[in-house]
This record gives sequence, C-alpha cells and structure tokens, in this order.
Amino acid sequence: MSHFLEGGDVHPGFSCVITPVDGATVLSLSGELDIATAAECGRGLAEAVASSEPARVVVDMKGVEFCDSSGLSVLISALTGAEASGGVLVLCELHPRIRRVLTLTGLSRRFRTYDTVPEAIAALPRPITS
Repeated sequence: MSHFLEGGDVHPGFSCVITPVDGATVLSLSGELDIATAAECGRGLAEAVASSEPARVVVDMKGVEFCDSSGLSVLISALTGAEASGGVLVLCELHPRIRRVLTLTGLSRRFRTYDTVPEAIAALPRPITS
C-alpha cells in the first residue's frame, strides 16, 4: 500500500511516495530535487529508512531530472543513516544527468545504483531472521 507524504512545505511538481515491496521500502521521487524540495525529500527518506529494521530502501529516481547540492546532501544523509543502523539504501532508474552528477562528484563510488526497481530489490541483502 503506497502513501504520499504530507507536509507543510509541499511543493507543486515534487512528490515522495513510499511503497512497501517484497520486504523493502521503495521511495519514488518525482520533480526537481533542490533547495526548495530538499527538506520534504529528507522527511520522506527518513520515514523510508525508519520503516524497517534494518533499513532496506530503494530510492526510485525515475521522475527526477535535476538534483542540486541540497538534494545530494539529503541523499547522503539518508544513506549514512541507513548504514549506521546496519541497513542499506540504493538508488535506481537514474536520469543520465543525475548519473553524471554522481560521477562528477565521486558519489558514484558511494551509492549503489541499479537500472530498475526489481533489480535493486533483488540485490538488497535479505534480513536475518531468527
């Protein structure tokens, strides 16, 4: 069951939708990820990371064609938070411009990226059950 994130700073043209899929949390982003939307995206990322223990988060960026340093900052923060709790956060469906930004900034070495949501989910480590 998907849900849109609600917040006081909702910006037209930007959306965060969280969907549980096969034991993972998929956060689908759409719109520009910039200084105007970074706080809203950060809330969505925090909710996605906190939704399972350990975090198993796929950030679907299919609808994002622009990302500035504020957007990169919230993605890095979410990745760091997921890893600190023993979880994982990956990116998928990157627009060529976003992929280029990650490469130019060296963040392509920090983020695992995949072509599709199913491919990303399949690559996530399975949680250890006792």
